Amino acid sequence: MEIKTQALFPSLIWSTLFDDFEQFNPPLLQHALALRERDPAGVQKSNQAGWQSDNTLQALPEFEPINTRIIQACQRIAHSQHFKPQLNFHHQAWANISPPGASNQVHYHANCHFSGVYYLSLDAPRCGNIFFRDPRVASRMLTYPVAQQSSFTATEVRMPAEVGRLYIFPGWLEHGVDTNNSDSDRVSISFNVLASP
Repeated sequence: MEIKTQALFPSLIWSTLFDDFEQFNPPLLQHALALRERDPAGVQKSNQAGWQSDNTLQALPEFEPINTRIIQACQRIAHSQHFKPQLNFHHQAWANISPPGASNQVHYHANCHFSGVYYLSLDAPRCGNIFFRDPRVASRMLTYPVAQQSSFTATEVRMPAEVGRLYIFPGWLEHGVDTNNSDSDRVSISFNVLASP
């Protein structure tokens, strides 16, 4: 008896590691730290015990290098998924500074096609990984009696935080960030991207 497997409605995560992050990250890190200095209160959303800037980095010239790469990556992904040609890609971006003990509760990003995070500085492996939750809500009614999790049976999947790593994922995919158990801040830039005519 031959049994065939076909994946339906997969949840895709895209990632890349910038090969020039050692030169690329330091200026962005300094700009992110300067934002916190100017606005110590920051914004309170999914961050727990951490700091987040306003979502205005897309309008700040000092963040143009990362803004450009975010749009370029999303355009390439959109092309690979057969988006219509000649779309405009609009985005919002913000900085996150998560000191030891900080985390991000599970959430999703409405009204955008892509969301993502780029890591500027952290102390791996204890800095707290990003994790994604199974979006198939009905699947949570009954867990599978497995000895080892697979991409089919897992309810959450963790991806390692890594300096220079860019993750992009569907905005509707629930995600969170584990507690930073290191002795250093975890600093990242997050974003939402909308493709429209």
